[in-house]
Amino acid sequence: MLRIRARRLSAAVSTAAMAMTVTGALALPAHAAPAPKAESKAKVLNWLAHKHSDSLPRSLRKGSDWTSYAYLYDFKKGKPGKKIGDATAHCSAVEVTPHSVVAQCQSVLRTDGGSITVSGTIDHHSSGPYGGDAAITGGTGKYEDAEGQVEAVFHGDYAKLRVTLDD
Repeated sequence: MLRIRARRLSAAVSTAAMAMTVTGALALPAHAAPAPKAESKAKVLNWLAHKHSDSLPRSLRKGSDWTSYAYLYDFKKGKPGKKIGDATAHCSAVEVTPHSVVAQCQSVLRTDGGSITVSGTIDHHSSGPYGGDAAITGGTGKYEDAEGQVEAVFHGDYAKLRVTLDD
C-alpha cells in the first residue's frame, strides 16, 4: 500500500501535480494556492506538469532516491494550454511512515525562454491532493537571477505549479 502512495509522490514537481476527467479536461481542487499579496510586484506563472516517467523504487524507505520527468504546459482558465517545455526532479525520501512520505526534491523547469531551478520539501499524505512550497534557487535565460517560490499541488500524474517570480 505504501508503494502505491509512493508512486503518487513521484509526480513531485516534475512532475507534477491534478485529476483528469474521462473527456481529458482537468479537474482541480478548490483549495488552490493563495494569490500573492497586493503590494507585491511579483510575476505569477501558472503551469501544469504531466508526469511522463519516473524511477521510483518498488520499496520506498528513508534515503530512497528517484528521478521524475514531466511535460510542462501553460495552465489557464483551469485547462492545460500549449506545451512550453519539460520538468525534471531528483527526490530523496527523508521520512516514511505508513500514512505519509516526506521527500526533499531539487527540480528544473525548462522552457524555450530559459530554466528555473527549484528546491523544496513535499509532504504526501494518504488522502487527496498534496503539495508543498519550494524556493526558486536560480535560473537561466529570461529567468536569469530568478527569485521567488513555487507552490505545487499534486494529484496523480499531474502537478499544478504556481511560480511566483519576485522583482
